[in-house]
Amino acid sequence: MNKFESLAIQPNVYYTLEETAGLLRVSRQAVLRLLQSQRVYGIKIGKNWRVLGAALLDLSDRSETDAALVSDWLQASSRSLAEVWDNEEDAVYDNL
Repeated sequence: MNKFESLAIQPNVYYTLEETAGLLRVSRQAVLRLLQSQRVYGIKIGKNWRVLGAALLDLSDRSETDAALVSDWLQASSRSLAEVWDNEEDAVYDNL
């Protein structure tokens, strides 16, 4: 077991870039991309990043929630969308 596997994400703890990468099991560069794209909130102190544990927990909740919402919406809307977009009036656009 490495030092990151023993860490549980605590919402009120700030993690270093390396600790964050270990917790998410991704590279340091992947964490930097998440920070720069603002998918994960962090603060930069000098040249060092710190990421609040709550932001990491929100990341996992958000991705599962977004995927579920999109899936549910597509399932519920597919019939309505077909009625609106797949009809004789719009048939002229089918071959574009």
